[in-house]
Amino acid sequence: MAVKCGDIVKFMEEFAPPKLAEDWDNVGLMIGNREDEIKKIMVCLDVTPEVIEAAEANNVNMIISHHPFIFKGLKRINADDFKGRMIIDLIRKGINVYSAHTNLDVTNGGVNEQLARVLGLKNLKNLKRYKSERLFKLAVFVPKDSVDTVREALGKAGAGWIGNYSDCTFSTEGIGTFRPLEGTNPYIGSKGNLEKVEEYRVETIVSESIIDKVVNSMISVHPYEEVAYDIYPLELSGKEYGFGYVGEIDEAISVDEFAELVKNRLDTPRVRVIGDINKKVKKIAVFCGSFSNEIIGMVKSKADVLVTGDVKYHDALDMMQMDMCVIDAGHFNTEKIVLPALVDILKEKFKDLEVLSNDVEKDPFKYI
Repeated sequence: MAVKCGDIVKFMEEFAPPKLAEDWDNVGLMIGNREDEIKKIMVCLDVTPEVIEAAEANNVNMIISHHPFIFKGLKRINADDFKGRMIIDLIRKGINVYSAHTNLDVTNGGVNEQLARVLGLKNLKNLKRYKSERLFKLAVFVPKDSVDTVREALGKAGAGWIGNYSDCTFSTEGIGTFRPLEGTNPYIGSKGNLEKVEEYRVETIVSESIIDKVVNSMISVHPYEEVAYDIYPLELSGKEYGFGYVGEIDEAISVDEFAELVKNRLDTPRVRVIGDINKKVKKIAVFCGSFSNEIIGMVKSKADVLVTGDVKYHDALDMMQMDMCVIDAGHFNTEKIVLPALVDILKEKFKDLEVLSNDVEKDPFKYI
């Protein structure tokens, strides 16, 4: 079955909902046509001329990048600057580009979680609360002989999760009335007659990110020509997303020893370290990409050491004065770890589609 660009966009936006992105960010389909049939996908951190060349050489016609290919507003697109040349090149070659940035950082299974997993952290918790997903109650009225079919469709679409329990629903029995009029094709009853039918009200919990998917799945198996259902917003919050994670390693080791572990796991020759290298650490915080000083207080109170990237000089001074321990492994190294995970996630969803990483991206910094 052919996979369209729009199918991949839809999946990516379920995995890393755009609503999780920061207000200043730019995520989504940067270049392309949702109706294009996709042959191969390539994932990358940044869309560069080298990545475009590799995509063309491998017959790839969709690139999924972490950093937004188009970030700031463009006033013109021409071949006089490097960004314009790349845009023209991508369009000429028929290569679609989709970007998931801060939403991919914070989503479950995203960059921060992959960083924590690569470093071997256990008992993960959010470092700082960022956003929580809204929950809705969906109630649908179903004839008795279709209750199980509709309930199963709701569960398969992702509704009914309460904690670690899935397929949670509640049903109440009642009598539904309706009168089919001209132009209808009723499942039960006849035109012009008032019908009284034994029905069940099936209720379940649905998260905001999948509510359209759940409703469409429910309608697709419901026997009625016109499906009656209600959606209510709830005061309860659903899944929580956070800035970074805090986890633990099995045994306390020195910052110096843990820095060696970071270098080995992230395959980087050097890291920058702030604080006492002899301090024993067990609770580890991770924050991928560029360090944000708004998490300083959280790190100080929750973790022995932070692994992050791009720490600025004055932030480093503040950390040192606060007796914090920080390992700056660089932006590239703390985010490249998401690429193999993203390849696996896409392959699992689109089993007949070839998904590639790339071997042309390199850290722009050289260590000499």
